[in-house]
Amino acid sequence: MKDKTVSVVGLGYVGLPLAEAFSKHLKVIGFDVDNEKIRLLKRNKANIEFTADPSKIKHADFVIIAVPTPVTKSNLMRQTYRMSNPPQKQSART
Repeated sequence: MKDKTVSVVGLGYVGLPLAEAFSKHLKVIGFDVDNEKIRLLKRNKANIEFTADPSKIKHADFVIIAVPTPVTKSNLMRQTYRMSNPPQKQSART
């Protein structure tokens, strides 16, 4: 298992501690869309590969998604989900 790689997507208050914990036992790719955060993290953590390049995620054996829950304009949790390829409506047949 030591040869496996885990990718943590989202390096906020949940993702960063997860990445640090996993890095004690596995190779870790830490991904975030915030380039400035990545730049700062690269200076401090030598055992985690920090990146803003999403193509690096595919090199992981496991992916953990640690991003915020989407909210509505009223800051309520959005209780719907999005599909990348939603099913097409079928026309009624008579």
